[in-house]
Amino acid sequence: MSEKIDVKIYKFFADIVFKKTGIYYPERDYYRLDSRLEKMRKQFKFETIEDLYKKCSSLMTIDMEMYLIDICTNNETYFFRDQKPFDALTKEIIPDVMSEQQNIKIWSCASSTGQEPLSICMSIAEAGINKPYLLDASDISEQALAKAKSGVYSGLDVQRGLPIQLLVKYFEQEKEGFWKAKNEIHSRINYFKFNLFTGHFKPNYYDIIFCRNVLIYQNQENKQLILQSLFSSLKDGGVIIMGAGESLIGIDSQLQQLNLKSGIVFQKKISKQNVA
Repeated sequence: MSEKIDVKIYKFFADIVFKKTGIYYPERDYYRLDSRLEKMRKQFKFETIEDLYKKCSSLMTIDMEMYLIDICTNNETYFFRDQKPFDALTKEIIPDVMSEQQNIKIWSCASSTGQEPLSICMSIAEAGINKPYLLDASDISEQALAKAKSGVYSGLDVQRGLPIQLLVKYFEQEKEGFWKAKNEIHSRINYFKFNLFTGHFKPNYYDIIFCRNVLIYQNQENKQLILQSLFSSLKDGGVIIMGAGESLIGIDSQLQQLNLKSGIVFQKKISKQNVA
C-alpha cells in the first residue's frame, strides 16, 4: 500500500518547484507529485516521504533541489513530435519569412533530451536548405541535457517518430540496442542549461524560437513573463513556434499571429524605424 502524503508535504515541494521554475502544481494536481516524491525518497535513501520532507524542510541540499527540479520537469519528447512545425520551418519560415536573412539563429528553448533540435537539423538537411544557421538548445534539467549532449538514444527512443530512412542516414549503431546521432547533425547543436523563468535572455538575437509545450505548465502570470522575455530575445520579424494546444489567449503580447499553410506561428512585428 502506498504511503499517504500529507497536503503540507505536497505544498512544500510544489512551492519549491514553482519558485525555481514557474511550473505550477495546483492542489487538484498534487497527485502528480506522488511518483516523483517516491523516486526522490529512494534516491536519497529515506524510509518514508515524511522523513524526506523533514530533512528538506530543515535543510535541503543543492543536490536534493537539483534532483527535485529534474524529476518535476516534464521531459516527454520524441522525434518529429507533431510534424507541422518542422514543415512550417523548412517550407515557409526559412524560405519565405526569413528570405532576407543570411545566417539564421534558432533556439530550441526547452529541448529536453535533444529530439527536437535533432529533428530541426534533419528537417533542414532533408529540405536541401543551404543557408547557414546556428542552433542553440537549452533545458532546465541537467539529466535531460546530459542525454542530449551524448546524442545516444535507445531503440525505443528512435522508434518514436523517427522514420527508418532517417535513422539509417543520420545515426549510427553505437552498441546493441543504442544509436548515436552522427556528427554532421549533432555537432551543429549548442546545448546549455537555461531556466526560462529566471534566465538572462540574449536581446534581439534569435530569428526563430521553438517553445513548444512549455507554457501549458505555467500560470497566467508566468506565461506573460516568459513570453515577454522570449519577445525581447527575438529579432524584428522573428517568430515563435509554440505547441499545437498553446495560444496567446488572455496574454498581453506584442506578437502577431502569422497563419501559415503548415500551421500558426507568432511573429515579432518589424519596428517602423527598421523599415526602409
